[in-house]
Amino acid sequence: MRIINKLADRLLEKVAPTVTADAGCIYLRTDYYVTGQCKGNPMAPRVRTTVSYDNCPPKVTYNCS
Repeated sequence: MRIINKLADRLLEKVAPTVTADAGCIYLRTDYYVTGQCKGNPMAPRVRTTVSYDNCPPKVTYNCS
């Protein structure tokens, strides 16, 4: 039983800081930018989506539509 408790404590130490950091993120806005063309389809624009938060770094994704 002690081994399971130690493993649970280690897991909690690694996971807890990320959970509290994500919980503190406050959504501000979402911005869309056309950054070029898609490689497979030159007629489709490549769109960069940036989601901005108050206390956290922005999350950036790229999509081809």
